[in-house]
Amino acid sequence: MPAADPARRNPDSWRAILDATYAILEEDGYQAVTMSAVVTRAGVGRQTLYRWWTSKAALVFEAFLHKVNTGPPPVSDGTFPDRLRTYAHGFLALYVEGTAGRRLRELIGAAQSDPDLARALEEKWFEPRRAPVCEALREAQAAGEIRADVDPDTALDLVFAPLHYRLLVSGGPVDGAYVDSVVDLALTALDPRAHPTTGRPGTG
Repeated sequence: MPAADPARRNPDSWRAILDATYAILEEDGYQAVTMSAVVTRAGVGRQTLYRWWTSKAALVFEAFLHKVNTGPPPVSDGTFPDRLRTYAHGFLALYVEGTAGRRLRELIGAAQSDPDLARALEEKWFEPRRAPVCEALREAQAAGEIRADVDPDTALDLVFAPLHYRLLVSGGPVDGAYVDSVVDLALTALDPRAHPTTGRPGTG
């Protein structure tokens, strides 16, 4: 059964539930968040909780978005290299320097064994944030700024996969210098002048 229309939720109960969920998440982590614990802490009925959220993952991620209140970063004007660099530094500001970074890293880790959370992250976090940059990349391809034969998602992965790897796996430093070096390498790989037989539509 789909979740109830958010517009029909009681605002006081809705806020109490999200506050309780995020408080548990902050205090003890994702694994400690259970529907029973949220019901007890928020002082609401179990039926209310399950009527509004179909899974723990949906509840936790809505609470996260409500508290963090950060939308997709603006994609700056200018050339595509400048726009890509701005977006990459936005990753640094959010995941490393921002207050939401620790919670995000934990949710990404928990999603590896929680398909519902993985789906929520993909649909409500990653895709909305990647979409404007993919569009900027397609515009750059049409203008001949970057190789036309490269899939936009793959091109973005050239930048963000290394950043996520250091952040979540190796523990290596993720700072401004590293971000710039990754962006520079990706732009070299995407430069149509370095790949004259594949850099234009209809060639290669």
